[in-house]
Amino acid sequence: MNRTSPSWGKIQIRRNHLLVAGIIILLPFYLFVPVAFCQFVCLFLLFILTGAKFYSEYLIRHIRVIRRDSELRVFRYEWARVELTIENHGLLPAFMLAAGDSTGMLPVAKNHRILCTLPRKSWTILVWEGHCTNRGEFTLGPATVEGTDPLGIFPFLLTAHETTRLFVYPVYRSISLKAPGGIPLGKIISSNPLFEDITYRRSLRPYQSGDEPRRINWKVSAGMSSPSSEGAISSLMVNEYEATASYPLMIFLNVNRNEYPVKQQVSFIERTIEAAAALCLRASQERQDLGLIIYSSAQEGGIAVIAPAALTLVPILERLAVLDWTKTAYTEEPIQKENYIPASARAMLDQGKHLSYGTRFFYVGPDLGDEAYMNLDSLKRHHLSLEYLIIDERSVSSLVPGNSPRYQMKERGQEIV
Repeated sequence: MNRTSPSWGKIQIRRNHLLVAGIIILLPFYLFVPVAFCQFVCLFLLFILTGAKFYSEYLIRHIRVIRRDSELRVFRYEWARVELTIENHGLLPAFMLAAGDSTGMLPVAKNHRILCTLPRKSWTILVWEGHCTNRGEFTLGPATVEGTDPLGIFPFLLTAHETTRLFVYPVYRSISLKAPGGIPLGKIISSNPLFEDITYRRSLRPYQSGDEPRRINWKVSAGMSSPSSEGAISSLMVNEYEATASYPLMIFLNVNRNEYPVKQQVSFIERTIEAAAALCLRASQERQDLGLIIYSSAQEGGIAVIAPAALTLVPILERLAVLDWTKTAYTEEPIQKENYIPASARAMLDQGKHLSYGTRFFYVGPDLGDEAYMNLDSLKRHHLSLEYLIIDERSVSSLVPGNSPRYQMKERGQEIV
């Protein structure tokens, strides 16, 4: 902790001057005025001043504020719960402490300040809640503790260095889409032993000639064999694993503001980000490897890529939380000609060529136009599955050229499709 508040710094300086002035005035009276009553009063006042100062400094050195969480993650429109522990490690009680925490940019918060008295070697908990109306990354804190000595002569303010990072993800929405051509959203059981997954053990069987040594379950085999048994190899047990097939999901999120209508630009882009988050959450529930491509501006080459892999849900949601699509300047789009292809479609075509076999490539954004869809259909030669989640004021057809499914995104509401 430190005492760095400018407003309280002046108060502490004035009270320190009071202590110095009291010593300068009272000490000569005590030493040079030979009146017992005056000496008693001077000595008593000196004792009060020095005792109060000692009490205040003692509390400053023994009060601590500890945060329970250094990072918090919630969805938009949810309440974030923050907990702090205020501890008194000293042997003297702390009377009427005013403890509070900074709510950062959260517009609505409750119970973020309390009044408490801490006896010696005791603690209390400050629990407050903030309503997260906007997605993004916020800083909560620092926490402050105001107190004083029992006589109120030397007040102090302690400021804790620790803060909490708050990630507000896009609002949670439900989405249910059937995969085309039998390709699953996550993993499915396969009859091909080449797809065996060593994280899903199915059963045990006796060892056969040609089995790999790494398949042997040594613990079970040791319990089943005996020193007197003949043919120790026949008593070895081998693991059999579940065979599964996995098709990664790669989401192409188009937040290039130049391709959205000006009047509904904010609502459409935020709804598109919510749709991408809903797809990620659905894929994570199905234990599917997923990745994300964020396209923001062709002029600046604004492409951010998170490759499909396991355990990427949290990094993707954090990236969506802090995504600021307003940084790119809006420019008027040229009149669309017959063979016009948006810059986002060209970027998607370039990124799709580097994806692995069987990837489910999912576009989320505004309508691209038939010419762009026909060009993107060439990605099927790379054995990709193409799907489109479109937000548009007009109704769109369920199929695009090349028989790739296209879904119309609802502009508002709990359900995306």
